[in-house]
Amino acid sequence: MQFSFRTKLMAIMGIFSIVLTISVTLVNQHRWEQHLTASYLRESLLVEDVVITAVSNADKALQILDKSIEMKMREFSDQLLAKYEKEPYVEFWNYQALKKKFEGMDIYIIDDTQTVLYSSYSGDIGLSFREKDGSRGVFAQLLQDRLNGNRFVVDGLDQESNSGKLKKYSYVPTPDHKYLLELGLDQGDNPIFRSFNFLEISSKLMKKYSYINNITVFTPSGKSIGKTGEDGRSILVSDENSAVFYKTFHEWTVQEVTGTLNGAPVTYRYVPYRVEFDTEEIKFTNQRIIEIVYNNDELYKQLRENNQVFILQTLATIACALLISYLISRLVARPIYLASHDVLTGLSNRAVFEKALHSSINKNKKTDGKTGLLHIDLDNFKQVNDTFGHDAGDVFLKEVSRRIRTAVPNPADITARLGGDEFVVILNQVTDVEAAEEIALHIIQELRQPIEINGVDVVRECNTTASIGIALAPDHAQDADDLYYCADRALYHAKHNGKNTCSVYHESLKKQTTAV
Repeated sequence: MQFSFRTKLMAIMGIFSIVLTISVTLVNQHRWEQHLTASYLRESLLVEDVVITAVSNADKALQILDKSIEMKMREFSDQLLAKYEKEPYVEFWNYQALKKKFEGMDIYIIDDTQTVLYSSYSGDIGLSFREKDGSRGVFAQLLQDRLNGNRFVVDGLDQESNSGKLKKYSYVPTPDHKYLLELGLDQGDNPIFRSFNFLEISSKLMKKYSYINNITVFTPSGKSIGKTGEDGRSILVSDENSAVFYKTFHEWTVQEVTGTLNGAPVTYRYVPYRVEFDTEEIKFTNQRIIEIVYNNDELYKQLRENNQVFILQTLATIACALLISYLISRLVARPIYLASHDVLTGLSNRAVFEKALHSSINKNKKTDGKTGLLHIDLDNFKQVNDTFGHDAGDVFLKEVSRRIRTAVPNPADITARLGGDEFVVILNQVTDVEAAEEIALHIIQELRQPIEINGVDVVRECNTTASIGIALAPDHAQDADDLYYCADRALYHAKHNGKNTCSVYHESLKKQTTAV
């Protein structure tokens, strides 16, 4: 299928415009996605900072009361030690009376299996701090170390496992290291804590940012602070995330893991945080792991909306680009076309022929190929103009051009009109003289077929035929000028020998200079 020059130009410009448009829009789309993702990341980090600040403020607020609370806890712990020396049988102690005496502080008796044997809070009696498999975890090992030691220790804010209450705990071992005496003071009703309640701040953040599903502050043992489950017990870090949680604690670096929440994909981000006190001592409960659960629903929604806008913009831009390509092709196609084509026949002109002939010869030199040149001249064409007029002559030339072009089997071969009734065909990859002669004879045969103009067979009426000169490079010449000369000599030889035939160049033709 042959396409017009303007169609080809428009197609090339259209494809170029589409590729350029899509490339630019894809780059912009990628930048926008990066910008949107970075914006969400910055906002997430801001939320993270707000949570850490809220936790820090709550801890600092409690630090104000720490000294007086610690003094009371030490005082009451000393009283418990004195009572133990007099009454070592702790199973007979009146724990409710002791709680009342110690201003509401709960008392816990922990043995060397890290189990609460007795307590003023009945819900914790029998509570084991060991792992499910019976091994000592981080907190259970800490309790064992405190039982083996001789120091009075006060921890920071922690949550009671069974009640979920926020408490402050102290520990002191009995002299015989049989029991660890623990005191717990409820801090939930502390007015200072309520003023800096990070749980309320976390709740507000989750309401403000739809992509935040949950915020939980955990102790290093995996026990939440300030949150309880449906059973009223302290929420524990999930089993599937426990490995990442403890990696955060041990490496003290931020960790992330993907998972599901209520069947929807989410990201769990674990951020370590250490309560900063005036003392250099690092207490176990002064270390926190903040769990922030994110979803990407809002991000994906905005990306989908942006993709829809991107598609519409791309289609609109492509439509504009194609329209501009069409307009430009209409404006420039004709001048560009005329610069390389014959106005009447649409064949290549002399400029294109000369350039193509040089190119074909040089290319075949590198591959040991052959370039064939057919030099065609119409016989008795002048009679067509004289008999039927120049308009009929133009119609005749157009049909001759069409037949020559279709008679050449290889579409890559160049067919050109040099002027008047003179035509040339460049055979870019001819195998030998016989192949060139076969094409030439086919052209002669096609041009002998009737050409009717206004009901008259002009071929028969004017006895029009074609004479063709054939020359090959490098057989007959080494460059374009010499090859053209050889084909021209062969053409004159064909016309001299009766016309309506073809002639192959040979050396003896150089001596023939008489034109026919």
